[in-house]
Amino acid sequence: MNTISLKPKDVPLVRNVDVLVVGGGYAGFGAALAAAKTGASTLLVEQMSGLGGLVTLGYVALTFSYIEGVGIDLFAELKKHGAVKGRFVDPEKTKVIFEQMLRKANVEILYNTSAIDAITENSTITGVVIHNKGGQQAIMAKRVIDCSGDGDVAAYAGAPFEVGCDALSSYNQATSLVMRIGNVDMEEYRKVPSMHTYWRERIEESVANNEFPYMIDKRVNWVVVLPGREDRHQELMICYAHSRNCRNLDGFDLSRQLIEQREQAQWVMEFCKKRIPGFANAWLIDTAPMLGVRDGRRIIGEYKLTGEDVVNAKKFDDAIMRAMHSFDAHHPTEPGHIKHVVMKNADGVEEKRYATPGTWREVPYRALVPLTIENLLVAGRNFSSDFMGQSANRLVLECLNMGQAAGAAAALSVKDNVSPRRLDVKKLRARLEEMGVNLTRDPRYGVQRVETNQKVSADDILAPEQNPSGQADIVIKDDARNKYKIVSADAELAEIGYTNTGGDVGTNLE
Repeated sequence: MNTISLKPKDVPLVRNVDVLVVGGGYAGFGAALAAAKTGASTLLVEQMSGLGGLVTLGYVALTFSYIEGVGIDLFAELKKHGAVKGRFVDPEKTKVIFEQMLRKANVEILYNTSAIDAITENSTITGVVIHNKGGQQAIMAKRVIDCSGDGDVAAYAGAPFEVGCDALSSYNQATSLVMRIGNVDMEEYRKVPSMHTYWRERIEESVANNEFPYMIDKRVNWVVVLPGREDRHQELMICYAHSRNCRNLDGFDLSRQLIEQREQAQWVMEFCKKRIPGFANAWLIDTAPMLGVRDGRRIIGEYKLTGEDVVNAKKFDDAIMRAMHSFDAHHPTEPGHIKHVVMKNADGVEEKRYATPGTWREVPYRALVPLTIENLLVAGRNFSSDFMGQSANRLVLECLNMGQAAGAAAALSVKDNVSPRRLDVKKLRARLEEMGVNLTRDPRYGVQRVETNQKVSADDILAPEQNPSGQADIVIKDDARNKYKIVSADAELAEIGYTNTGGDVGTNLE
């Protein structure tokens, strides 16, 4: 690649803070709020014009995991304002709630600003160079938390990282652009006995009849209803568009993916109007402002969480969160998902292994501490993991829980005048427990799912804020379970798209 040299120049120093958080998605929100609540002066930098990342700007559904710590407060606010229903939130209300909660904690927010370089001295990060309408500027910080999703700041600072799947030419997971569709007749839509099967069969028919130029994906990823809309005619979010052979650190390839998936959205809209009940008079409102990127860099830390750790439901002395989502790698090169890892059994024979239904695992603090660079932490989908380990822990609520741990750690390390690498983990775990994170008691978790396409009444759901160690999917009250058909989850179902406890995602939560 040809290069040019740029002249060095002085840039204005605009802030000097205890903790700088780069990235305002769920990980960054959790990090900034936890840091501020632990006593640190905190600045959150976000490249877009709103907080919430892929949930609010990418129209992504909530995931199956535990609501802990700051998440309990967040979901209490979301519910109070009618901003959450089942697995989805109202994007606009959620942006405002994020801002209100951060401002109440005295977190400063800087929008439309990108981190473009790291300021380091003797392998220690001391600040970040940013760019916005004010030009290039510098922010100095005692601690920096990289919640950018792609590990941009960590890479600028010189931390080692990995990208993509080694076995598949280092391609990243497939990306998705979510569609928002209006005027769907939900009464008609709900008449289909098994929406999961129905979508899959109609997709196969459309490909066979050349209505789709190619197989975009084998199944719809999820369909969710927005909160606060009229019950009969709803707005839906549909995740189906996909790009593959992705290089998610290449701006030109990301542009290719956006162009490709916007065109796919037009095909999908025509497909829905023709083949899916309730869509005859529907219309495409828009596609999400943010592309659904599932992985970029994975920063190498003091510990690398692996797919085997997920299978074995591994626990750690320095655990800072629990997780229970299954493997969820959107295949890098072909339609479909990778829901397993290949491991050798006791006889040395390779076999497929799955995240065992009804189990939970932990993420260690060391997976947030990059090698070689001091005073830097990472949180979110760029944490230290291998390809499949990341796929099971990259989801929204895992990112939130990682973020709050990183934020608390950063603030505590400033108070104790030690690098995050040297922080007393017992002190961090005690602080997280104080914030409402369960690290010592067995969590609640499920091993069953509601049969596909059953409507679950909101009155029968145990709300997240009532169950600090509950799941973000539906947890049905004990006295209401006899109203619904409950079936067991297993590895075969997981392979075709079911999760440990969630069932046919997005079709049984209304």
